[in-house]
Amino acid sequence: MRKIGKMVSGAAVLLMLAAACGGKEGRGADFSEGKNRDIEVIDIDKAKREKALLYSSILEEPDVIVLETNPECIIQDVSAIDIYEGNIYILDDEVPALYVFRRDGTFLRRIGHQGRGHGEYREPSDFSIDRENGILYLWDGALCMAHKYSLRTYEYLSSVRTKRSGYQSFCMQYVGGKLYVNRTSLDADAGNYLLVEIDEKTGVQTDSCLKADDYNRGWNFALRLPFSFFYSQNTDAPKYVEMFSDTIMAVTKEGIKPYCVVKSEDFVSKKRMKKLIRDCGPGEEFNYNVSDLHEEDCIFCISRFVELDGMLSFQYMKGGDRRYLLHDLNTKETWVAPSFKEDYLFENNNIPLDMCYSDEEGVLSVLRVDVIPYFIENVIDKGRLNPKIDKYEKLMEIKEDSNPVLFFHKYKSRSK
Repeated sequence: MRKIGKMVSGAAVLLMLAAACGGKEGRGADFSEGKNRDIEVIDIDKAKREKALLYSSILEEPDVIVLETNPECIIQDVSAIDIYEGNIYILDDEVPALYVFRRDGTFLRRIGHQGRGHGEYREPSDFSIDRENGILYLWDGALCMAHKYSLRTYEYLSSVRTKRSGYQSFCMQYVGGKLYVNRTSLDADAGNYLLVEIDEKTGVQTDSCLKADDYNRGWNFALRLPFSFFYSQNTDAPKYVEMFSDTIMAVTKEGIKPYCVVKSEDFVSKKRMKKLIRDCGPGEEFNYNVSDLHEEDCIFCISRFVELDGMLSFQYMKGGDRRYLLHDLNTKETWVAPSFKEDYLFENNNIPLDMCYSDEEGVLSVLRVDVIPYFIENVIDKGRLNPKIDKYEKLMEIKEDSNPVLFFHKYKSRSK
């Protein structure tokens, strides 16, 4: 297969990102040449190739959380997840509903309701927690507003109404009194910023951030992935990366800053993206199909970014194949493999378990609803499940219509 072309050099990327936030006065990201050393650089082309990455190489055996299944909490998809003060918060945008479970998997309650009444949501797609004040912001793309709920009482507080502008938004992050919301356009000639900064109290837009031409190779159409573009949402510096970007950004109280640049000769080129954008429109019938890239040997779609104990992990696409990457922040070593196996469950496990949350103690992965039938057929029914695994008996009893299963792994000591 032919290569799409070389990526823009790391130095050029950083210069373009110096103007990450445009805004009314063109407020730039906090970036200067003297701070370049603080930006992590990952070179995929120099990474060590492995047959598989293993959970057991960096993580302890998991605590298994079998989420309670009852008519009040039937989960179809885990669209977003967070842990706050011992409770697990799960957004399912298919139902849609926002659920709260205790750490042992016991169902606690729902937050809010779908509807057209006061304080009700229409199409929730993401949420973010103000951990200092115990407030959850639930983004409603249909209404272009964030609904606020108290996590002390679970009561609806108010809604942050934003101006409708012809853009579609489905990802949101709260940071220091500001809401950062992605915006996608149906118009290729629209003002091409990927994020807007919104005052949490007034709903007024205070800035526009990250030009699509500089940061996402020009792409800003309404193509949505089944998860948020924001990661590490429980930290003081959440991360943000778009489908066609090679730079992971940190969203902080001081502004949006480059955090990590991913290098490769195979990264999809801006020239190739321009052709893809031309093929998508403009016009009444937009074609958002990017499957052509799956037939080409190019890299795109950095996703499922997770910060581990002194390490980073994310997934990306290499043509039509998914790749998993692990990077050591101390030694600067990088490993790439076609799978990241949860090998504690059983040897040679190929069941996909996506890492979806991490904190200072460990990392959470999820056995999704759509994977459970495969797990039952190929692991449980064939007697492959490790009998020493936590909650073995409960795992053996899960059904095809059970809720997702979560696995929390503590980090292994790096001194071992």
